[in-house]
Amino acid sequence: MQRRSFFQRAFSGIVAFFASRRARAQGVRLESFHELARVVLPSSLSPASTDKIADDFVRWFRDYKAGAEISGGYGHPRTQVTGPDPSTNYADQMRALGSPVTRDAVEKALANAKIDRIPPRPDGKHVAADLLAYFYGSSDGEDFLYNAAIRRYECRGLDTSGKRPASLS
Repeated sequence: MQRRSFFQRAFSGIVAFFASRRARAQGVRLESFHELARVVLPSSLSPASTDKIADDFVRWFRDYKAGAEISGGYGHPRTQVTGPDPSTNYADQMRALGSPVTRDAVEKALANAKIDRIPPRPDGKHVAADLLAYFYGSSDGEDFLYNAAIRRYECRGLDTSGKRPASLS
């Protein structure tokens, strides 16, 4: 009986520790992420588009599972896993940006974090860089970047595989 209660207490302590770290990022108002998206994403995107991207980003990091297996990609047979939760410092970083979020505040924060390029995937160094990494790593971001309906995660079929993707403009 004592062993069971020991493991229950230990497990609940571990869960509480990780849940509290995760809750910090989730405690930020969604509107703050909308403000950030309007500042860091391309100005040619509509406010409705930037809000949707921010919503998708928030959903992504809320559902993030550290240590989950991910595809190694074609030709990379080794198993890979996701890294630690990048959102653990987002709440503090968002508070430091202030409200409303301004371009100057984001530029200073990125300079202080020594970020000079968009990471290949969100890594937790700064929420602004991670939002950009999330967008440009997505199918919609790639389509925007190349102004073409590449639709990376959709199968176009063999009959159209030799054709160039349709232009978005």
